[in-house]
Amino acid sequence: MSTTTTVTIIGAGQAGLAMSRCLTDRSIDHVLLERGDVANSWRSERWDSLRLLTPNWMTRLPGYRYQGSDPDGYMTGSEVTSFLSDYRRSFDAPVQINTSVESVRAVIGGHLVRTNQGEFRSQAVVVATGACSTPRVPTLAAELPATIR
Repeated sequence: MSTTTTVTIIGAGQAGLAMSRCLTDRSIDHVLLERGDVANSWRSERWDSLRLLTPNWMTRLPGYRYQGSDPDGYMTGSEVTSFLSDYRRSFDAPVQINTSVESVRAVIGGHLVRTNQGEFRSQAVVVATGACSTPRVPTLAAELPATIR
């Protein structure tokens, strides 16, 4: 399968969805490629006890904001997942889930993104995969008892 679009966004977390909203508002054709589901890192790579570090009233994305009943509270990971999923639905973001990017390379006229679901050709690529996807475990961790993770 080969798909042509103006912009390919890699990652459907908050950054990828925000970019999608901005492109949608400007009627720019695009696709979001996500290795899992929307907000994948929040679904599968966060501690159950994790909460946002900012109060809910500060939670905003382009054209969207927190609408719940606890503006002074702090969202849990599952609440962030729901917030991002609701955001996606609010403007029908064109997300292709379960699509792992294997390579990105420049070609005449733009870029070629190869995935496990086929190729995507576009004029531009936005990498919105997040800053904390690769854990860094300090060397000191090897000296800790096995009961501490």
